[in-house]
Amino acid sequence: MPVLLPHRATDAFLDLALAGDRSEAVRLTTDLVEEGFSLPTILTEVIGAAQCEVGRRWQRAELTAADEHLVTGISHAALAALSSNGHRRASHGTAVVACAEGDWHALPSQMFAESLRATGLGVLHLGASVPAADVGALLERRRPDGLVVTCNLPLSYLGVARLADAAHRYGVPVLAGGRALTPERALTLGVDAWAADVTRAAEILRAWRRSRPDVPAPPVDLEPAAVELTRRAAGLAERASDALLGVFPAMASYDDRQRDHTREDLAAIVRFLGAARLVDDDEVFTSFTSWLEEVLTSRGVPVEALAAGMTVLAPLVREVDESSAGLLEAAVARLG
Repeated sequence: MPVLLPHRATDAFLDLALAGDRSEAVRLTTDLVEEGFSLPTILTEVIGAAQCEVGRRWQRAELTAADEHLVTGISHAALAALSSNGHRRASHGTAVVACAEGDWHALPSQMFAESLRATGLGVLHLGASVPAADVGALLERRRPDGLVVTCNLPLSYLGVARLADAAHRYGVPVLAGGRALTPERALTLGVDAWAADVTRAAEILRAWRRSRPDVPAPPVDLEPAAVELTRRAAGLAERASDALLGVFPAMASYDDRQRDHTREDLAAIVRFLGAARLVDDDEVFTSFTSWLEEVLTSRGVPVEALAAGMTVLAPLVREVDESSAGLLEAAVARLG
């Protein structure tokens, strides 16, 4: 097949994956290796970029969840082929890579682990949402140079903090990254360093191997209201769903599936409020509400329904946290 530059290969890979052509999609990525493109480049600019595009198309209701799962499955197949294609045995150090507890997005974590391995580091990849206590037990046995936590959804912030606490109990420093984190958010959750890419992550891990940093012994101090919002999200959503009938009459015609989705959306709103408070960053919530608005309107749900849901949630959330209620009211005002 013709040689494709990575930015062109993204479209070609995605087209093949959406068509279900697993063998050709995998062959495209392995051909790029043979043409001299680095593994991190292929993972980031081809497979990773294709996954991001699938997410954007799902958000706009141009693809279904089934399409998304089809592409993800083929991305996993391509990653497996790439990881067994010419990797040299690592001889320097060991890093443990895991998703934040509660984060089931294993593919970005695995891609990051393989990219680290390609730099010559030893890597143990634990996959999606491993309980913090079990991670701690492994760290106690293996004593790696560091724990790398990937976090791609703000709802996993509590899981990041739990993994950081578990690692610190055994003196293991924690490096974090992923699209849901910034340096400030990561440090607020108790990690010791943040990296934007695999190159920087490898530099930090090698430095830790030479001279392990001191890590804090006490658990990270989390905002109590944020933890309480997360704990009570389902109950608050149930109460808001009942109240919503009184302010949004169209809901009376919803079937059971639509009512379930409404409760799920209301609970997600509360959980994202908690996530924003955990890292003291309102942008976490405002970005989510913009995303949710597009998801709902793309599926024929009027913006008035979202505004009504947030309106009935606000006084319930105020029972837990005044600041979060203010965020909800500001979001309603933006929606008009």
